[in-house]
Amino acid sequence: MLKTDKIKFSYAREKVLRGIDLEIEAGSFIGIIGPNASGKSTLLKNMSQTLKPESGAVYLDHQLLNDYSSLELAKKMAVVPQDTEVNFNFNVYDIIMMGRHPYQKRWSGLSQEDKKIVKEVMEVTDTLKLRGKLINELSGGERQRVIIARALAQKPDILLLDEPTSSLDINYQGEIYDLLNYLNQEFNLTIITVSHDLNLTAQYCEELLLLKEGRIYAAGPAEEVLTENNIKAVYNAEVLIKTNPISKKPFVTLVPEVNRIKKSKQKDFKIHIIAGGGTAKNWLYKLENLGYQLSIGVLNIGDADWQAAKELGIKMVEAPPFIDISETEIQKNRELIEKADLIILSDLPFGHGNLANLEVLFDYPEKRKILFSNFDIKKRDYIKGKAEKIWNKLLEEDQNIYLLKEKDNLISKIKKLEN
Repeated sequence: MLKTDKIKFSYAREKVLRGIDLEIEAGSFIGIIGPNASGKSTLLKNMSQTLKPESGAVYLDHQLLNDYSSLELAKKMAVVPQDTEVNFNFNVYDIIMMGRHPYQKRWSGLSQEDKKIVKEVMEVTDTLKLRGKLINELSGGERQRVIIARALAQKPDILLLDEPTSSLDINYQGEIYDLLNYLNQEFNLTIITVSHDLNLTAQYCEELLLLKEGRIYAAGPAEEVLTENNIKAVYNAEVLIKTNPISKKPFVTLVPEVNRIKKSKQKDFKIHIIAGGGTAKNWLYKLENLGYQLSIGVLNIGDADWQAAKELGIKMVEAPPFIDISETEIQKNRELIEKADLIILSDLPFGHGNLANLEVLFDYPEKRKILFSNFDIKKRDYIKGKAEKIWNKLLEEDQNIYLLKEKDNLISKIKKLEN
């Protein structure tokens, strides 16, 4: 339905689009994402004839976009710009009626068809109750719905939106995207939206286009486009990709730049943590904030402690869940332990899969260790006493073990050991 063929565009000598090939089918819901200056808004403007490509072409229904008159194009395509300021303080009804301009003959009044369509789009966008209000009396979310209603009054096949929620709070953001989703699903309206919000577009858009320096870096469903590697390559940012438990779509969480931020306060004292099942996540943040150099392992991928360590950028040994820790992973864990001044063993439960995390402590009798003993080892042993036997042998043979029953005392205990 809408196609771009190797379009290029520059502002003066600055190349912005470097050969964009797209085919967007009718009824699609597409999100265009990418960092600042990647060409998102420029691409949208080239697709709407606001700007004309310096080379290449845009086609709408197999016809060159440039062959459409402005009125013809307005009946097929409507644009909601990034700047929705209205310089004239008309009421809501009059502003939405402006969307009927492509259908009105010169000097003719409003037709019954015009009035019917405007009423319909006001009902769909929930702006009928605002009918008599002046545009400058509205909130940001109300104003955006009015501008969308004006675009819908054109009865377009395609709706292009440039940052439709950039200045709105989270409630209005959801309202706008719920509305766009409804229009797409109920009226088969093709929607193309530019956005900086990766999570909003991931939840609502059928497909994403990720731009980098004027080229398409990745395209497809959100789960294929929003990967940690893609975000790192395009945004130069470390992120953690989780799954929204309701929509099952990817959710992007920025990983703090802990190494850069904490350099001035980082301690020389290195701590290696053995944990799992969320038993360490609460005090991981405290230790990291205090500037201790942390490592952790071996953790199952997806575990709550794994997620916390990932977010904090802690050096980690990870393993697939539901299988025994491998020799390779054990060796990587040893390498981190060897660099540590202190080992902390949380009150994690033990099974066949992670028993190696307890056994490895025998290899380092000379290193100081804090073992949480707030829960009896018998209650944490799910392998018929094997973990309990190893635990008791450690306590009997290792003179560098400090048992800790109260987690609140962990920080004070560490400070005593580092001095």
